[in-house]
Amino acid sequence: MKLDLRFINRPVEDLWCQAIVLFVFEHPSIADDVFSNINDKMGGCPGDLIDRGVWTGEKGENLLLATQGNLMADKIFVRGLGPEDSFSTEALIREISQTAAALDGVGVSEFAVRIPPVDCHDSRYGLYLETAASVMAETFYSRHGDEEDFLLKIFFLTEVDFINYISSVIKRLKTNLGPRLNLSIISDRQTVNNYEEA
Repeated sequence: MKLDLRFINRPVEDLWCQAIVLFVFEHPSIADDVFSNINDKMGGCPGDLIDRGVWTGEKGENLLLATQGNLMADKIFVRGLGPEDSFSTEALIREISQTAAALDGVGVSEFAVRIPPVDCHDSRYGLYLETAASVMAETFYSRHGDEEDFLLKIFFLTEVDFINYISSVIKRLKTNLGPRLNLSIISDRQTVNNYEEA
């Protein structure tokens, strides 16, 4: 299995991939930049579902929408994390693992992931990104590890305040995943208004 991880700070609606995966806390706000942009491009459909209480973001609750050409990705997969005040690394591991299995089950192996901003220090947010990348990679590896031509490509949407601190996350991922996988990791590192590969 080949693993291509990309940590980026770009509009998710501009990414060519099979799916956009959004992890959201219970009772999400459409005012959130990422959600707002997707909602606008989708003609307000996700917002209507949230406003009517059809989808609330309860822990483990899924919402799968076809983009019907409104976004560059084919699908939007939204996974509820439950209340923000009960969020933990253990909860994230469970939700990430189940989401990765669901994505693999429908043949999705190229997707963008957004972990919501959490009111915490940069090192904690980095831990969440590292955990998400590791758990997703391990879930797919358990199913496709011996398939040399299988490519798993994951774009992690990284908050702009954190993008300059991503190097420590990348270093740990290379140490933990590199020995077993054909691994490539790229990140956007903000330098004024330009980006460079790390």
